[in-house]
Amino acid sequence: MVKYEKVFVAMFLYVNDDGGMKPVALEWTDGTRFDIDKIFDERNAPPQHTGGILTRRYRVRIMGKAKTVYLDRQTNRWFVEKPL
Repeated sequence: MVKYEKVFVAMFLYVNDDGGMKPVALEWTDGTRFDIDKIFDERNAPPQHTGGILTRRYRVRIMGKAKTVYLDRQTNRWFVEKPL
């Protein structure tokens, strides 16, 4: 069974005049920036592998690959789930 860890990342956001936000790029822990090409889905959902906290889940495309990023609604921190 594969175990996962949360990796907190910096997120670049577009915020419109109504206050709605959309992630446009993430910055990995080493400072590498990855642009988000497309958002496929956005919804309230718990993390798939690391526990049931209140999050906003975004299914996105980064460099041609589908990825999932999460916004922890309690702390307003962004994270991804990474296999150990």
